[in-house]
Amino acid sequence: MDETFVSHLIIFEDVFRTTKFMSDQLQSATFDLEAADDLAQSVTTAISEKRTEDKWREIRNEAESLCVNAGIAPQTQRERRRAQTSRHLEGFVVEAPLERARLDTDDLRTHSFYPVIDRLLMEMKRRFSTETNEVLRGVSALSPKHTSFLDKKMILPMARHYRISEENLSAELYQVRRLLQRKEEQGHTITSTKEFLSLMRPYRDAFIDLYKLICISLTLPVTSVSCERSFSCLRRLKNYLRNTSGDSRTSNLALLAINTVRTKALDSDKIIDAFALNHNNRRIVLL
Repeated sequence: MDETFVSHLIIFEDVFRTTKFMSDQLQSATFDLEAADDLAQSVTTAISEKRTEDKWREIRNEAESLCVNAGIAPQTQRERRRAQTSRHLEGFVVEAPLERARLDTDDLRTHSFYPVIDRLLMEMKRRFSTETNEVLRGVSALSPKHTSFLDKKMILPMARHYRISEENLSAELYQVRRLLQRKEEQGHTITSTKEFLSLMRPYRDAFIDLYKLICISLTLPVTSVSCERSFSCLRRLKNYLRNTSGDSRTSNLALLAINTVRTKALDSDKIIDAFALNHNNRRIVLL
């Protein structure tokens, strides 16, 4: 372990500290997709502001202080002579490195610190591009609890991305507003995209394009961590004791195990009573 290694630790710790809260929020199952755009823009701005000489000096001072506390010998700045190529290699194209030199302060700044910042900014802009952000806003516009619910300007970019007819969608948005208004007059209100989908299911042939977008909007918010938790749960369920279980039983057990919050809210007594009424098995007494 030397001062170069410590400097790299300080660089990545500072960068990952800035992006950690965004990573945690994006992996949340209840996170608003439109808010992801605002959060990504703020993190991108914060990272770009780190690409300064003052920030580099701050990192260097912190690395030197840590080296002193850990008893690591500081790396002295010494003048290097210009490397010369061997006479035997003159006139040849050499792809392998000819020598390896220790990095000094300037090399760390130009070869490590700035490239890390630039690559992270490039990935942030690529993953949260203008087209991606427009799709995220369209997903939010299909949520009844959002202020931009059924906003045509917010939904059309999403429709273009998935190659849905804008003319048909515009007509469907106009009609669905009238439908929702009649439902509200009848005392039926919706508060989530899932309820919106359930309401539109009987009318899916009439609102075919809008129904497709609602299905897509319910699929996109599934984060990678949610999927990983689901697969981990399936590995715990499908053990050697349940190898003979059918797909239906395994699927039901997985739903109960994955959605633990809703499972704990179920009333066990009501479930047992319903089971006893449906299965009149006199040999088993269910208390």
